Amino acid sequence: MASIATFGLSKIEVKKTSALDAEYKTLGMTYQDSCTLTQNDPEVTDHYAEESEVPVVSVSKSGKVMLSFSIMDADADTLTELMGGTKDAETGAWNAPDTAPIVELSIRVTPKSGLQIEIPRASVHAKMSGGFSRSGMFIVTVTATVLKAEGKARIIARPKPAEE
Repeated sequence: MASIATFGLSKIEVKKTSALDAEYKTLGMTYQDSCTLTQNDPEVTDHYAEESEVPVVSVSKSGKVMLSFSIMDADADTLTELMGGTKDAETGAWNAPDTAPIVELSIRVTPKSGLQIEIPRASVHAKMSGGFSRSGMFIVTVTATVLKAEGKARIIARPKPAEE
C-alpha cells in the first residue's frame, strides 16, 4: 500500500450545511501557519469491582475535534458570513450584531498534497484580532467544532482531487 503524506494548504472552503457541494466557496486567504486540525484526548471512564484493582469495564468517549484557521483578507461579506450582522448595500460597510449568532457551516480543507478533509457540519465561532502596526495585521480567527452530521460521517478524508 502506498503511503500518503498530507501537508500544505491549497484552500479552505465553506458552505451552508444544507447547500449543494457546488456552493462551496473560499472566504479569503488563510494566514500563514494558522490552519490546524486537532482532536482532544478521549474521555475514559473505568469501572472497578471492590474485589479487583483492575478495571472490569472501560468506556471511552471520543475527544472533540476542532479546525482552526485565520483569514488575512476578510471583507464585509466574510465578516457577515462568519460573525453575523449586516452589510450595508450602499456603503459596503459591515455592521456587527449585538449578540453572537449561531453559525453552522460545512467546511472543506484541500491540502497541497494528501488527504482532503471535509467536515459536513461544524459550529463556527470567529473573532477579530488586529495589530495595527508595520508588523501587525487585521485577521479573523475561525474556530470550528465538528458536530454530528445527519446521514454522513462527522469527518470525511479522501484523496485530494486532481487539479481542475
